[in-house]
Amino acid sequence: MKTGNSQPFKVMCQIKSRLIQLNWRGIELEHIIISHDHLDHIGGLEDVQQAFPRARVRSPILHSGHLPCVAGESWQWQSLQFEVLWPPKALKRPVNDDSCVIRVDGGQFSLLLTGDVEKEAEAQLLRLQRDKLAVTVLQVPHHGSKTSSTPPFLRAVAPEAALASASRYHKWRLPAVKVVARYLANGIIWRDTSYSGQLSVLFFDNDWQIKGFREQLMPRWYHQRFGVEGDNE
Repeated sequence: MKTGNSQPFKVMCQIKSRLIQLNWRGIELEHIIISHDHLDHIGGLEDVQQAFPRARVRSPILHSGHLPCVAGESWQWQSLQFEVLWPPKALKRPVNDDSCVIRVDGGQFSLLLTGDVEKEAEAQLLRLQRDKLAVTVLQVPHHGSKTSSTPPFLRAVAPEAALASASRYHKWRLPAVKVVARYLANGIIWRDTSYSGQLSVLFFDNDWQIKGFREQLMPRWYHQRFGVEGDNE
């Protein structure tokens, strides 16, 4: 029996789970960044704000309560410099190619957050921001969809590693096999949440490391119940 679209319910369950993890780790959010106005990116915002009422929200959405996340905006948090490379302006309903793209620079290492940008936005980034695209770690655009991660964009970003957010057995079959192969062919370390679960990147003075939640379960007798076969690094 069908009961309607289960996506909102899944999003809310994921948000509740993340809030529990943040509370367990003793993490207090100071800043919330929304890439664009799609449910899998903005869903559960009210719950997060309720849990962290002091946290500021930044987005490319025209909203009186949001700080702007548009090209030219920049700010510093501790030793990290944040610079917004895209989109050029805020909109009422920003979609994939209007996603907020942010470069996070810590000096020796850097990160590029891309939301769900597709090939058109990637082309504009190459035209307007090429000199700022190269980073250590790339958040894979649009969950590894065939509509993104174009070869020219990957060559310009040239990351050492790429992290993709995707669920197992998703109806859209993301990440696309062809896209994963493209990253590997360019010598880029590939990690995604459909295999590893929660991914954490740890940066040190002269090194960095990616940790996957499921891989950390490997020493435990019940790891196979989580679908873990081995570390893919």
